[in-house]
Amino acid sequence: MGKAKKRSLKQGIHNKFQYMTRESALESVIKNIGHKNEVIDTITLFGFTAEEMLEAGAEYEDVMAFGGLVS
Repeated sequence: MGKAKKRSLKQGIHNKFQYMTRESALESVIKNIGHKNEVIDTITLFGFTAEEMLEAGAEYEDVMAFGGLVS
């Protein structure tokens, strides 16, 4: 295997998300809801509603802390 191919494969190992479905994004938001700066981009990208997040298992106070980001 050549150097360039090895380098390309090594870079791909550290990708956090290769494919993100709506369900997997919601799971990652709920899991990391304490780190608001990390999940704001995902919430706005997928347009999650407060109802969806609450049904997935988020605490009411955590969802309301996002304010205008969730409808």
